[in-house]
Amino acid sequence: MKTSTTYYLIIGCTLAVVCGAAPVFGGVVSRDASTSQGGKPQESTAEPCLSAEECFAAAVFAKERPGLSFTKDQVMALKLERLRKVIKEYPVSQWGKRAVLLSGVLSIDQNPAAAISYLRTAQRDLPVLDDYIRFWIGEALLHLGDPKEAASMFESVLQAVPDSNLADQVTFRAGEAWYQASRCPEAISWLLKAAALNGKSSHVAQAKLRLASCSLRENQLNEGREVLKQLWAKFPYTKEAKEAEVLLAANIGGEPWAASPDEHYARAQAFLGQSLHVEAIEELKKFLAQHPGSPHRRDAKLKLGVAQVRLKLYDQARETFHELAAEKGARADEATVWLVRVYLRQGLGEQLLELCRTVHKRKLSPEQKGQINVFCGVWLEDHARYDEAIVKYRRAAKSGEPASQRAEARWREGWVFYRTARYREAITAWQQIVDQKGSELEPQALYWIARSYGHVEAAKSQQVFAQLCQQFPHTYYCQLVGDQVDMVTPSRAEHGRAGVATVSSTQPMAESVAASAQDNHAKNRADIEQQSAYRRAVELRALGLERDAVRELAVLTDRYGQDPEALAALSIMLNEVGAYHHALRLVRSRFREQLERTGGEVADGLWGVAYPTGLIPTIQGSAVKGVDPFLVAAIIREESQYDQKAVSRVGAIGLMQVMPATASAVAQQHRLPPVSREDLFDQEVNIRIGVRYVEQLLTQFSGNLVQTIAAYNAGPMVVRSWADTYDGRSEDEFVELIHYRETRQYVKRVLRSYKEYLRLDGRQKTVS
Repeated sequence: MKTSTTYYLIIGCTLAVVCGAAPVFGGVVSRDASTSQGGKPQESTAEPCLSAEECFAAAVFAKERPGLSFTKDQVMALKLERLRKVIKEYPVSQWGKRAVLLSGVLSIDQNPAAAISYLRTAQRDLPVLDDYIRFWIGEALLHLGDPKEAASMFESVLQAVPDSNLADQVTFRAGEAWYQASRCPEAISWLLKAAALNGKSSHVAQAKLRLASCSLRENQLNEGREVLKQLWAKFPYTKEAKEAEVLLAANIGGEPWAASPDEHYARAQAFLGQSLHVEAIEELKKFLAQHPGSPHRRDAKLKLGVAQVRLKLYDQARETFHELAAEKGARADEATVWLVRVYLRQGLGEQLLELCRTVHKRKLSPEQKGQINVFCGVWLEDHARYDEAIVKYRRAAKSGEPASQRAEARWREGWVFYRTARYREAITAWQQIVDQKGSELEPQALYWIARSYGHVEAAKSQQVFAQLCQQFPHTYYCQLVGDQVDMVTPSRAEHGRAGVATVSSTQPMAESVAASAQDNHAKNRADIEQQSAYRRAVELRALGLERDAVRELAVLTDRYGQDPEALAALSIMLNEVGAYHHALRLVRSRFREQLERTGGEVADGLWGVAYPTGLIPTIQGSAVKGVDPFLVAAIIREESQYDQKAVSRVGAIGLMQVMPATASAVAQQHRLPPVSREDLFDQEVNIRIGVRYVEQLLTQFSGNLVQTIAAYNAGPMVVRSWADTYDGRSEDEFVELIHYRETRQYVKRVLRSYKEYLRLDGRQKTVS
């Protein structure tokens, strides 16, 4: 059992088996009396509260206060003392019962004996959480040094609650408990199940290490060695893999170990899956050096080049792709396209154009040929060779695949005409996109047709702007219309009523439809509320255990995912419980067209799901002067969809997709504590760093929002060069002139989301 100077809550001898084991100070027990006074928060913890719920909330959300510096142990002590107040003053209330349970959960690590007593009391009072309470008792028994009893408790979870969503955790922890009890046969039975779980589970690597250790204990050296090799190769980013490497290096059974080429390749793929490109490159190079004749050689070579691009090692990537493109086969064709990308990024126009001239001789797919023609057109356009660029774009528009590529090429053709003041030709090119119907670029084409008419036929410009906002009211381009002309764009309410007659004779029908929709929503909600997972989630959320609540609600997605109305109700409920990522992902999968493009009937509550505001208090707590919390919310929405565990293909982390190197630089500049890669998965740390970086960019770009957003994605140096190149261009033109397609689209998405946040908040203003 661990010892610590952390404080423990004791409420009478019936709940705490350690009663009298240590001095008590104001209801808080310290295992080390000599340090208790020095470690205790100086703030009075007996703050007034007027109800059981209010007192419980004060305990759950106890945090540092401005001007006070509390350690984690002190905050824990504060929480426990406030929970004691709830238990003492409201013992028979639901909040008093929850306070007993939460006291048990918070005491598991430091005072497991007291935790068990609390949890057993809660087991009688809160049967809806029986599986969780059994699991927590098992954890406390492990901390108490009784692994056999812990194993039995873990095993009882699924017996008592067969539909428990803790199956993954229970499976591993049962195996771990038997392992600690030195009962390898039982441990192996459970650990094999844990190791067969979803490969993304954090328990799989731990389970494999324990399996290997058990095999070695039982003198099954070959089996143990094989499991260690699997762990080392397939989970190289875990601490368990490092332990496995130490054991393998000890030459188990006298057999020397050297990693095989295939193991290096497996490690590389695992590193790539975690966007750990530096480590992946090292493993790929080892694989290619050791096994040059492998059938996976071309795949590995392509992965190597792509990883080098992600790290902006363009010289190395160019060499890698050049070698692979000289060969034959599908990977060589892919390398050719990547080579063109690198030429374009490095500004190597002669090499780029030479490859374009020979593209017809290569056995590339229509899509690959179209990509190369577009890339060549972009370089020619950037160097004012406009007519040559048009030839390339038209070639891609004629024979490229799929239809989206042809539309992109047609768009770029029109843009060249616009840039060179050939507005009639631009309109003709873009009208082809509009006439095709259904293209993602249709709102964009309509907007720039209207802008072109503004130069040659102003009356038509107004008509096309109106058409754009009638068809696509929730797009970035309709939002721009308000900045271009003095016209009122359709409101969300108006589009929510689209298609419903407003004359008195049909008003009853409209009201009937609305009432029916409300009834269906209520029925779906009532059905979901009857599910055991939902009831567990409600109780877990009341306890402040948001992650556990999210786990429960997320499993309902599969059950209701095929019914749009039920899915809408579920997404609203997910949002209410703080599962913003799951809720937003659901809404975008089914209702994106209505919410982000065309408008139409959707449940009112879906707007709050589509534009979550639950993190606004956290953002405000990290905010600095001049940074609008809704701008940060928009960045989070588009960067990670509110997934705090998100990792991008280039290694950006968390809610605001912060690069570890950027985080370190920002922390150092603002004299914040050092930030590791793992720290960025914490939402408060991630937001704190991200907000500071946004502030820094706003200052650097003199408050220019478009350039700030672009710099957040592409980096400030390149954005400064674009700003200098296109100085004097209007804001909408500048966005279209951004060189990187990813950054161009990113800026549009963030601006669109930001304006929607403002509109939902009742604020209408020009964003610039």
